[in-house]
Parts: sequence; structure tokens; C-alpha cells
Amino acid sequence: MTAPDHRPARTRARNLRGRRGVALILVLTTLAILTAVGVDFSYSSRIDLRLAENVRDEMRAHFLARSGLNLARLMLHFQKQLDAASGQLAPALATLAPQIAGVLGGQRPPGAVPATPGGQAQGAGGQPGPGLGIRLWEIVPVDSNVFGSLLSGGTPAEIQGADHDKRREPRSQFGAFDGSYSVKVSDENTRINVAGLAGLSAQQLPAFLQLRALLQETKYDFIFDEEDANRDRVRREDVLIALKDWVDEDERGSVLDPLNPRAPFAAGFGDENGAYDRYTPRYKAKNDRFDSLDELYMVRGVNDRFMAAFGERLTVWLDKNARININTSDPLVMVTNIVAAAANPNDPRLSDPRLLATIMQELQLRRMVSFFGLSVQDFIGTLTANGIAVRPELMQATNTNQFFTDTSDTFRIVATGRSGRIEKKITAVVRYDELLGKLLYWKEE
Repeated sequence: MTAPDHRPARTRARNLRGRRGVALILVLTTLAILTAVGVDFSYSSRIDLRLAENVRDEMRAHFLARSGLNLARLMLHFQKQLDAASGQLAPALATLAPQIAGVLGGQRPPGAVPATPGGQAQGAGGQPGPGLGIRLWEIVPVDSNVFGSLLSGGTPAEIQGADHDKRREPRSQFGAFDGSYSVKVSDENTRINVAGLAGLSAQQLPAFLQLRALLQETKYDFIFDEEDANRDRVRREDVLIALKDWVDEDERGSVLDPLNPRAPFAAGFGDENGAYDRYTPRYKAKNDRFDSLDELYMVRGVNDRFMAAFGERLTVWLDKNARININTSDPLVMVTNIVAAAANPNDPRLSDPRLLATIMQELQLRRMVSFFGLSVQDFIGTLTANGIAVRPELMQATNTNQFFTDTSDTFRIVATGRSGRIEKKITAVVRYDELLGKLLYWKEE
């Protein structure tokens, strides 16, 4: 039995109010804890959902990029078939060329090669002209919006508008989600082949002449006037020698031989690894072909400034004896091709900007208006027509294509897939063959 409370009523009421205040604090504290737990749970749920969405979009973007890359490889397969068929179509078009020229007033583009009475186009040395110079990767865009318009029966104006307005990044419908992909295909054979420095003399010389012409521009003096991160100041000639020593098969340092116009390099008496022994950490020249463009950074004299200036004009994936494709749109590479073809690479005329601009304009015009594209014979004919003496061996019928070619077999494909906020890029280098091409390089970003 509980003892009766003999305290005054006022005291008892005050105690009851105190107990009710403690209960309120406990309730508020509990609510605050539950609110914090709920907010944290909600935040974690949103984060997990967003991460799941990113993983999902990343997978979608990856496969969209692969889809674009596979379409580009399929297009290059068609290019091979087109090159094979063009040899049969070229004589027929050559027969029609004089008639078309008569309709246009009998004029031919500068540097054009006249057709023979039999209808077969001929070039320097009497060799047959090339096939059709159609380059599908330059005229057929590989883009999700363009392909979607084609498959849906869109008009040419709609297709052109979809391809033109890329600032909005329009998305296409892929089943239950929206996304897009775009592909850029570039011709590796039109770039300067660094591996050619270790090739046969017929290919070593033009690669050397191209690189020397590329580096000699005075606007690039700042690259060679300052020390690099290894406190090494490297001249232009040193870079050429270092590139050659990196890919050749011996460990002897090379030197330039100015007295031999056909073989620019000679075996020296020093160690090609002398410069790398001073670096931290030390390493040795590879004495083998490059595996990627990034490997160029290992070569003495190649740094960020060098690659920013010249990286897009170099290639390392061609065979060391591959020939130069003269169908390039890069003005600087055009100049290096002209220097490589000239009988005297030090001819002062090759430093005349007006003459070079005239030659390049004629070459570009010849590519645009000709049925057959720009052939090696057209290239040589344009140079001789403008007073540039070319190498004697290039004027011989059997050696016209010794340095140069007008076809390509190696391409760099950069495919970008987009889904949601995620963008994935795949870079592949393909040498196309009877199938969909042999993969030489693959990188995902």
C-alpha cells in the first residue's frame, strides 16, 4: 500500500510540471535522432540511385561507342571493296573525261593528268592513272543522328540539319533509353611515320626529310630554346637522332651524314643511351617499334610542348617501310611531302610561302574536281609544273611509287558514346584486311 503524499498541492503540481518538461526533452531528442537517421538514409538512397544510374549510363555509353566503332570498321571494309572495284571503273570514267572537259570549255584543273587516246589516264613515266579517289571516311559521317535519319527515311535536308546542329547534342532512341554516338576516322597513312626512320633507305630518307621539314619552322623555336624537365636542352637534330635510335635495332648512337643525300644517318661511336643514363630514373632506348603515341614521351627531346605542336601529325602504327599517302588536308604535312619529293630539299624556292600556297591550292583543287582523286603522278606533275625539280627516281616509270602512294590501309577511329551525363571514348587503330580490319591499338577513356 502506497503511503499518502502529505506535501502541499502546490509542491506536487510543480514536480509534475518538471516531469512533463523532461518528457518533452526526451521526445524532441528522439525526434531529432530519428530525423537525422531518416535524412541520412534518404541521402544514401539518392547517392546509391545516382551511382547506379551512372554505372548504367556508363555501360550504355560504352556500347554506343563500340557500336559507332564497329560501323566505322564496316565502312572501311566497304572502302576496300570500293578500291578494288575502282580499277575497273576508272577507264570508263577516263573515256568520259574529255567529253566533260569539252562541256566545261575544255579546261582542266591545274596539275590534272591528261587521258590517252585509248581512254586510260596516264601519269608521269607513262604509268596508268589511279582508280577512283573516293574516300568514304571523309564523305560519309558515322553519327547516330545521321544514321537514325537514314534508317527512318529522313530527307537529305533533315539529315544535314541533324548533323549540322551538334551543339545541342541531340539524342536518338535506342530501345528504352536515349543516347548518341559520334565517330571520327582519320587516315594514318597521311601522317608522318616515325617508324620509317628505321626502315629501308627508300623509306628512311623521306621520313627524315618530312620530320626535318616539320621541325624547322621558326615559330617552334621556343620548344628547343629551353631546358626540359630533365634539364636537357635538345636541338632539332638531336630529336631526329633520338627518334631513330629509339626504333633501330642496335645500341650505337647515330649521327647525321650531310655528305650522303640518300642515307641521312650513319653509325656513330657513342652509346645511344648516354642521355637516358642522366635521367631519373634511368632507362634505355627500346630498339623496337613504338606501341603508342604516348611512348614518344620516353624519347629524348619529346615533351608536352613537342607533342602539342606535332603530335597530331605523327603516327607510330605504320610499317617501317610504309609509303607516304599524298592525299592529306594538313597544309604543314603537304609542305613536308613537297620537301620529301624535291630533288634538293634545301632549295630556296621551297621556302617561298607564295609558291607553296599556290602548289597546295592546286593540289586541293585537283582532289576536289577530279574523278580519280589525287594520284602520285598528279602530285609529281603539279610540282614540276610549278618549277620544283623532283627526285630523279620519281620520274622513272618503275620508281614513281617508291616513296609515295595514293591509297591507305591504316586508320585511327575515335568513337564517343553518350548516355545521360556519361561520355565514353574509345580510340582504336585498325589496319583493314579481308575482314573488318586488324586491331593494332585499343584505348578506352
